[in-house]
Amino acid sequence: MDELDRLLAETMHTAAGRAPSDDGLLHTVHERSRRYHRRRVITSLSAVAAVVAVGVPFVSVLATRPNSELPPAATAPAVPPSRTASATPSPSPSPSVPSSAPPSSPASPARSADAPGATAVTLAEGWTAPAFPYTLGDNDNRNAPVASMDGGDLIAFFETTDPERDADITVTVSAARPSFGTAGSEAATRVRGRDGTLRTVDVQPARQLTLYWQESPSRWITLATDDTYTPEEVVAWADGLADAAIAVRAPFQLGLSPTGLTTETVTRSRMVFASPGTGGISLVLRQRRTLTGVNQKVNGDDAALTRDTAGTRLAIDVRDWDATLEITVGEGLTLTDADLLRLATSVRILTYSDPE
Repeated sequence: MDELDRLLAETMHTAAGRAPSDDGLLHTVHERSRRYHRRRVITSLSAVAAVVAVGVPFVSVLATRPNSELPPAATAPAVPPSRTASATPSPSPSPSVPSSAPPSSPASPARSADAPGATAVTLAEGWTAPAFPYTLGDNDNRNAPVASMDGGDLIAFFETTDPERDADITVTVSAARPSFGTAGSEAATRVRGRDGTLRTVDVQPARQLTLYWQESPSRWITLATDDTYTPEEVVAWADGLADAAIAVRAPFQLGLSPTGLTTETVTRSRMVFASPGTGGISLVLRQRRTLTGVNQKVNGDDAALTRDTAGTRLAIDVRDWDATLEITVGEGLTLTDADLLRLATSVRILTYSDPE
C-alpha cells in the first residue's frame, strides 16, 4: 500500500465512524423530508394569501367589464361587401420598451364621452330605413320619388321629367305645425276634407306655392311646388295623395347601427340617430380635409379618434372617395372605442352620397 492508498483508507475509516447507525440514518432522512414538506406548505399558503388579497379584485374587474369584442365567427354580424378590412389602432410601442410609469390597475374598455348618468349604446346588425307614407296620385312624367329625413320630418321629392308642363313637388310629413322663414301671403282652403292654408311667396323665376294642413292629431302635411300649377291644381295634388311606403334613401349602407336610438336625419351626406336628452350619434360625409392626430386605421385608411366635452369623434380619411367620414358620439351617450371602430368599419359609402 503506497502513501495515497493509506490516506484514502484513513479518510474512509474516519467518515464511517461519524456516520449514523441504520436507524439513525432513516430517522435523519425522515426529519429532512418533513422540514421540506413544511416549507412547501408555508410557501403555498403564502401564495394563496397573495392571490386572495390582490388577485380577487383583478378577477372581479375582468369578469364585470363589458365584452366589446366581436362574437365568434359563427354569430358575427354580417357586413355588406365592401372595403371592410378590420379596424385597427395605429401600432403601439413594443412591450419590450422599458417604462418608468407604475403599472396601472385593470380598467374597462375606453368609452366615448364616458360620464356619470350617460347611456351605454350597443350595436345591432344592419339598419332599417324609415318609410315615407304617401305618393302622388299621378306619377306620370316623373322620376321615381326620393325620400329623405330631416330632424324627424319625412320628406319626399317628386321630380318632373317634363318641366314645360309640370313642376317638381315636395311633400313633407311632420309631427308639428310647419314654420317658415320667409314672408308670404296666406289663404284658407279645404284639403282632404280638412282646413288647410295655401301660402304664396312672390319670388323669381316662379312664385312658390305651399299648402299645409293637419292630417291627424300627430301629423301635419306640407305640399310645396310653384306657380306652374294654379291654386286649385295644388289642392288637387294634395287631395290625390295615396298611401305608400317609400324607403328613405341613405348615403351609406350600414352593416351595424346603434340600438335604442331613433333615426332622425337621413340626407345625401349625413345620418343622425337621436336619443332624448343626448347629443345622439351622427355619421357625416364631408369634403376631404387634412386629419391631425392620426391614431387609428379603418379599412386601411388613416383615422383620428378624439374626445372633448361634446363627445367623441372618429374622423376617417376615405381616400377612395376623396372625402372625410366623421362619426360623432354626442354627450350623454357612451360607446366603447372598439364598437365605434366596428361601426366605422361596417359603413359602405354609396354612389348616391354627396359630401357636404
